[in-house]
Amino acid sequence: MKRSLILSSAILIAFTGAIALRPEAQAVGGAVLGQPAPEFALKDLSGRVHRLSDYRDKPAVIAFISAKCPVSNDYNERLRAFAEQYTSKGVTVLGINSSSDETVEMIREHAERHGFGFPVLKDEGNAVADAYGAVRTPEVYATDGRGILRYHGRIDNSRDPSRIRRSELREAVEALIAGKDVATPEAKAFGCLIKRAQTSMFEGLKTKVSAQGNASAIKLIKPAGYAPLVKETTGAGKVLVVNFWATWCGPCVAEFPEFVELDHVYRSKGVRFVGISADEVSDLQSKVAPFVKEKKVGFEIFVQDVEDPQDMIDVVDKKWEGTLPATFVYDKKGEPVLIRYGIINRDTLVEAIEKALKS
Repeated sequence: MKRSLILSSAILIAFTGAIALRPEAQAVGGAVLGQPAPEFALKDLSGRVHRLSDYRDKPAVIAFISAKCPVSNDYNERLRAFAEQYTSKGVTVLGINSSSDETVEMIREHAERHGFGFPVLKDEGNAVADAYGAVRTPEVYATDGRGILRYHGRIDNSRDPSRIRRSELREAVEALIAGKDVATPEAKAFGCLIKRAQTSMFEGLKTKVSAQGNASAIKLIKPAGYAPLVKETTGAGKVLVVNFWATWCGPCVAEFPEFVELDHVYRSKGVRFVGISADEVSDLQSKVAPFVKEKKVGFEIFVQDVEDPQDMIDVVDKKWEGTLPATFVYDKKGEPVLIRYGIINRDTLVEAIEKALKS
């Protein structure tokens, strides 16, 4: 499962409404399905050292989690219950916190408050996250009794428990317990980017927001509506810029003012800006709408209406691993002239828009 430049959005700015205009930090390495999972030795919150090799002869689940990420926190109870259920069946569950901005004290308080009965290990300097190629939280890996990686990806298909239709992690662990092959060895994880230690490269350059438009009416969009959106816009002879973002995504929030400003500049020149939020539909009024109003967004905002985020990913770009933010620029023929996973350089975006206008 090689990680490409889409991992560049492992962006760890100390956000103050700033935007990075330099290349982003990237996850390096990456565990490979069917190969031994990378070994590690990490201390838990009491100082005890845990090695993956300590847990041979039985399946193990390695979960990269966060005390601050709202997506990871949506899974606190599910992960606690999962560990309780499967530990009794001989499965080891290890939580790993690789976030550079979360202290041991913070992690300990979080683990105690949520009743985690499994070890939570601190990955200082995100060395283990790099070795595994872990990018976001929550993101999980499962190994068999020989330490061979058999599953990587998400816990299940939705942050909202009422919309869960499939739990690939549970399916994988059940297969490993039964000594069977894992039917779905990989399912793309979704969540907050792991805030890696390489943050000094970001200078927090502030952007000037000149747009004064009012917040747009927010609509829902299903995966089936994406292609018609592109066709409708480009068929009318316009360039389309689509930005996938979320209120819980730090890099998204950081770069958002750029889109507000550029919409103000290019709207009259035949460019349509669209923002598609990966927030839950239930958060439309409480989180998305206030954010849109605060930023004085003048372009259209949608919230993706999906039970499984993978459904939207597949119709947009099958190579997309779900990293946010993600930006797509389509020319007047409906052809993508720019696909960017991770925070985008303003000059790169402007260059793509100008190129699309001339097509």
